[in-house]
Amino acid sequence: MLHIGRNIFSLLVSRVLSAVILFLVYTRLIQYLGPEAAGQYGLLAAFLTVFSFFVDLGMQQLVIKKVSENRTEAGKYLANYFGIQFILGFAFMLLMDAIVLFGNYPPLVKHALYITATGLLLSSLTMPFMAIINAFQRLSIIARVNFINAMINAGMMIAAILMRRNIFFLAFIPAMVSIFDIIVYSYIVHKKFTSFKFSFDRIFLKQLLIWNTPFMLLTIFSIYNRIDTLILPHLRGYIENGYYTAVYKFWDTLAFVPAVVAASLYPYFAEKVPTGDLAEVKKVLITYTRYMVALAVPITIGAYLLALRLTVSFFGQDFAPAAPALWLLVAAVSLLIVYVPVNALIISQRTKFAAMITGVNLAFNIGLNLLLIPKFGFVVAAVITLFSELIQLIGYTFVVQTQIVSFPYFKNFIKPVIAGLVMGVIIYLLRAQNLWLLIALGAVVYLASLAALRFFQKEDQELLSASINFRKKFEV
Repeated sequence: MLHIGRNIFSLLVSRVLSAVILFLVYTRLIQYLGPEAAGQYGLLAAFLTVFSFFVDLGMQQLVIKKVSENRTEAGKYLANYFGIQFILGFAFMLLMDAIVLFGNYPPLVKHALYITATGLLLSSLTMPFMAIINAFQRLSIIARVNFINAMINAGMMIAAILMRRNIFFLAFIPAMVSIFDIIVYSYIVHKKFTSFKFSFDRIFLKQLLIWNTPFMLLTIFSIYNRIDTLILPHLRGYIENGYYTAVYKFWDTLAFVPAVVAASLYPYFAEKVPTGDLAEVKKVLITYTRYMVALAVPITIGAYLLALRLTVSFFGQDFAPAAPALWLLVAAVSLLIVYVPVNALIISQRTKFAAMITGVNLAFNIGLNLLLIPKFGFVVAAVITLFSELIQLIGYTFVVQTQIVSFPYFKNFIKPVIAGLVMGVIIYLLRAQNLWLLIALGAVVYLASLAALRFFQKEDQELLSASINFRKKFEV
């Protein structure tokens, strides 16, 4: 379990630093663009995000799982996966171009979307190399590259502000980042893990596609928490989408936590469960569920109490109407944080059930968005996202508890909720004080309350110490 902590710590340090920098730059960019242009920029991001779910069709998860189980086959999987990915990337780039061509978009938005489609193709070609690195559980490599990606992203955003550029300039960011990633990841994989030789094995490809069916369905259905960003501008216009795009950045920033934990736990579970070591799996599941609950509770309470001040502070008074959506989206991503350990386990071991639950969730999400957004606007989109994450949490946890391994669950909430309420009372009583002072004080009060409640255990200190001691080597 120690190398999981090492992987998570590496990615967290990288993601926290890059997320803070990107978030601060992004808030300045949104203020520079204004609500309407921010809504147009949000549409670019929505297209890229939604199509990114389709362009891989779940193959990355499958390859990570298979290579984790048998690393000697890494070269074979890489070669065939890259070929599949090139075809998929090119096909979905053309599909996106066709949708844009016949869509009713302003010329500037249309041209920017064409550039975004090229970035989609390039980003898809990075996935095979990242899958191999992930399967070998060397996530510190991905952490370092992610940080450089963030610097490229932030640098181009700053350039756009200083040079007074529009969204067409910003549309080039994904392409520039992906070109860098392809060069770096391909070199690292070839030097450290397996040689890359482009090839097609028809029999193997056929088997790969059969294995991939449940992963493909799961990946397609996973757009449930992003589909509203694509629907909203068409039903309510660019200004409301600008509000939603601004506060959705809180989701994107906080979502790095479940992404990091899932990336670390998924190959571990894929390796351990087939060996029958369920005692170790249960231990890891309990440990990281406890951590995730402890993180999610104060984020949710703090966002509820400080939503308006956070919105105005980061995005300006023009975006004040977005404050209710900010809290709801933070609450939704907090639920995602809570269930991410069971998410990693169910996807690696019960992919078909995960696809069924997520498919139902997608239908629920699309139906309610189409029904309610025209009347109630962007805030109801955030409400639907919150309920969607609750469906995922309940469904995934039930399957893991009944079909894979049972573990104590609800008791993980008792001490964090008590500590969170203490923190909330302090923040409410001092709500007129400086925002940053309140956030810092809230964090101190919460941690002190957890310590007083004896939430922290001896093994937590040992795990933290091992995670940050990079001189110590682990067998993986």
